[in-house]
Order: sequence, then C-alpha cells, then structure tokens
Amino acid sequence: MVMRLSKIYGKQIYNTRGNYVGYVDEVLIEIDEGRGRVIALALPGEKVGIPYERVLAIGDIILVKAKEE
Repeated sequence: MVMRLSKIYGKQIYNTRGNYVGYVDEVLIEIDEGRGRVIALALPGEKVGIPYERVLAIGDIILVKAKEE
C-alpha cells in the first residue's frame, strides 16, 4: 500500500479494545540502503512510538492492536 506520510499526521489512534490512544504527531522511518520503511507512530510528548507492526488499519482513524496484559 502506498500512502503519503502527510495524510497520517494528526490521525486519531484507537486500539482494538476501543480505547483512544492519542494522535499521530510524528512518523518514524528507518532508511536502509536507500529504502525507507515506517517503524513507529509517535504520539505527542512520548519518547517511544507505537510499533508499526501493531497497526491493523488506516482509514479515517488508525486502528492498532491493544497491548496484551
């Protein structure tokens, strides 16, 4: 899937339990051999982002897998 990063900024993030997590403040990418890949979505004021592997869907909102307790 191809999506402009600018379309992700500010989107609200909810988890699979229906809880509001926050909104996308930054998109963290890793550049390797000239190719980039998204590694995390950062929330405002957070040092660690939500790993991109937890993202299940991106549409009007972003749905992420809830952390297991």
